[in-house]
Amino acid sequence: MARPSNFHAHLVDRLGREIVAGQVGLDGPLPREDELCTRYGVSRTVIREATKTLQALGLIVTGPRVGSRVQPVSAWRLLDPQVMGWMTDADMASGFQRDLLELRGMIEPTAAGLAAERGTDEQIAEITAAMAAMTAAGDKPAHQTADYRFHEAILEASGNLLLIQLRPILQAVLKASFGLSMHDLERAKASLAIHRVVTDAIVARDPERARRTMAELIAVARADMENAARTKTEAPKPEAPKSAGKPTTTDQRETSNAASRRKVGLTRA
Repeated sequence: MARPSNFHAHLVDRLGREIVAGQVGLDGPLPREDELCTRYGVSRTVIREATKTLQALGLIVTGPRVGSRVQPVSAWRLLDPQVMGWMTDADMASGFQRDLLELRGMIEPTAAGLAAERGTDEQIAEITAAMAAMTAAGDKPAHQTADYRFHEAILEASGNLLLIQLRPILQAVLKASFGLSMHDLERAKASLAIHRVVTDAIVARDPERARRTMAELIAVARADMENAARTKTEAPKPEAPKSAGKPTTTDQRETSNAASRRKVGLTRA
């Protein structure tokens, strides 16, 4: 009985990624059910279950006699970890990167200040342990795991039940943020100093300094993202292979335009 579930999960992930990337449903309607069955090699039942899941995530809307249509980006459940993952893996517009950092700026400095003010000794010990794990990390995955734990431990130490409930959302936001700012272990290690300053402020029970230094940490992430975007823009593009004088096909042009137009949509969301 696990096979249908696996088919369903695989199709939701694939179709969701293609919608986000502008490869499917760019102009609104999704292909017809029978076309989707042929394209993905699954049954109508699997297609229908997958579209229900994507509808729950806000990516599409389904109605009688109109089929399924892709929703505007503003209707997507952007804070859902799966949707956030698709957005992170796609070529996100700078406006969405800005939105990620603004959300972190609303949550994390406040949580750091509250952690310094209210955190128990045990909770603050968790923060310092995560800081130590970041310092000792020998590769990028280990560093990111410790970094997630550092930020989660600060939320937990805030003593605010509503902030603590934001942990899954924050993890999705941090994953997106890290994907854009931490490209290797060296860059990740470069952020240790500002993390240590935040830790010291919380250990010292200095709420104002904790808030200020966490805001500075997010500013460092912003600078890393901007530098990465600038490097990507300035990098020379590889020459396309020659096609013996054949013009670019309509399908190739449409695929290129699709990604561009979806990116514009993300900017406007």
